[in-house]
Amino acid sequence: MTEQALYERCVTDLENARTAQHPDAAAGATLLGLRSQLQEVMDRSEFCDPALFESAHELMDEVGTLLRRHYHESCLLPYRDGAYYRECPVDLAHLRVGLSLETRVLESECSICNLDPEDCDHLPGEMYDGQECVSVVTKAEPTAVAIVANPRQLVTRFTSIPAGTTAELSAALGPQFRPGVQLSCDRCLSGCSGLNRDFANANHG
Repeated sequence: MTEQALYERCVTDLENARTAQHPDAAAGATLLGLRSQLQEVMDRSEFCDPALFESAHELMDEVGTLLRRHYHESCLLPYRDGAYYRECPVDLAHLRVGLSLETRVLESECSICNLDPEDCDHLPGEMYDGQECVSVVTKAEPTAVAIVANPRQLVTRFTSIPAGTTAELSAALGPQFRPGVQLSCDRCLSGCSGLNRDFANANHG
């Protein structure tokens, strides 16, 4: 499904969720699903269709607001191993960064003849008896991991980041805070504060 088609389906689903009598189990499930779908639209359209990206961004903010107002339990920060984490797709979609793995190719082979690409006559991208020729990396060595604005692989975008140290949370929440208590994310109650593009100038090595 194209990002445009996915966006249009999200528009329809959100319209149905808007008209529900909240809280409503079906509407809540729809909104939870829309978070991931709109995040996908944003990730896929950011650098090829800015208008679609911004439209998906606006819908994402609305989904977050509806969830926080009517389905508070969906906005609790996960707590594991003594720490809280930010894992909400609405929150993380505003962090426009991902990871880029830099590797050194040690060995590769032609997908047609299985020889080293330098030792065969097949050309990557050309078709041979209905099969496209590609160079298959069989051995590689990772050399570095970079944080970039436009990761080549969308799955390298962050899905979980720490919400802050215990000391930072204590300073922000006051003396009544105790590690392990339920904490909710309230970012969607105050409107969108903008996208985090701190790594906008970071590119692949």
